[in-house]
Formats: sequence, structure tokens, C-alpha cells
Amino acid sequence: MKKPLIIALAAVLLALVTGGLFATTYTTATATIGVTAPTSDFATVTAENVTSLAPTVFGNFGGTWPSGDLFTVTPHDDYTGDLVIRVYLVNTGALARCYEHLNMAIQFTDNTSTVADEQQITQVLTLDNSEVLFTWANATGTSPYKVTLTGGGYRLHPWKSMSGGSVQPQLWMEIKQR
Repeated sequence: MKKPLIIALAAVLLALVTGGLFATTYTTATATIGVTAPTSDFATVTAENVTSLAPTVFGNFGGTWPSGDLFTVTPHDDYTGDLVIRVYLVNTGALARCYEHLNMAIQFTDNTSTVADEQQITQVLTLDNSEVLFTWANATGTSPYKVTLTGGGYRLHPWKSMSGGSVQPQLWMEIKQR
């Protein structure tokens, strides 16, 4: 009777020791991955001075957006891939409280003002469609590239009274490798 008890205790003790070693190894194991970052980004993005593109509007006022450059995109000289450019209207909640409608025509052009987007179209930012996407193949156009506001219109709510100015659209641009 003593022998089976000793064997059972030995088995439990062996399980505790080996299980503890396994758990200790599992929780303390490490791995190292080598990563080399490039010396520069694949493109540089610069926001343009757009004060002239932002009119001050008041209640029940409507008008059109003037044309002008919003962002400049300069791909790195050594970058040979394609790019995806997204432009977002980020403050649609605040704009919807003031504007009855708002639309902004946006293009992606090269330095000669030729459309450089693969689809070759003007896209529209609105309160309901707050994102436009452009795709650029490296072989298209010449640098630097521009994200340009080419027009559009707006009208404030007739019941909205704003003293001292209005809520202006805020744009965000994101560029990724394709």
C-alpha cells in the first residue's frame, strides 16, 4: 500500500517540477527580429497656406469655393512604387450643424496641372461623402504633385445665425504605398 502511494506522490512531484519548468521557459522566452528602416519616407507631404480658400460666411449665405492648392506631394527620388492618396473632410459633424450643403471638387495633379490620378477624374467631398481616394502610378506625371480644390459650393442653413464667422472645413490627407 505504501508503494503505490510513493509512486503517486513521485508522479505528482515530477509533474509539478516539469510543468513549472515549462511554464517558466514559456513566460521568459524571447526572440529578436532585425528591422532596417529606410533613411527617408517614400513621399513628403506639405499643407499649403489655404487662408484665401476659406471665406467667412454668415447665416443663410451661399457661394462657391475658389480654386487653389491644398497639399503638395513629393515622392522620394528613389521610390519606384505607386501611391494611394486619401483626403478626408474631418469636421463633418460641426459643418452639418451650419451648412445646408457643402461640396468641394478635388483633383490630384502634377506640376503642370495635368490630372495625375489613374482614374483621371475630379472627386467630390460632401457632408455625406467625406473621403476621396486617388491612385497614382509612378509613371504618371512629374513631381511635385498637388491635391487641388477646383471648385464646389456651399449654403448655410437659413435658420442658422452665426455672429463673427463660420465653421470652416478641415481637411486631412493620408498617403500610403500601394
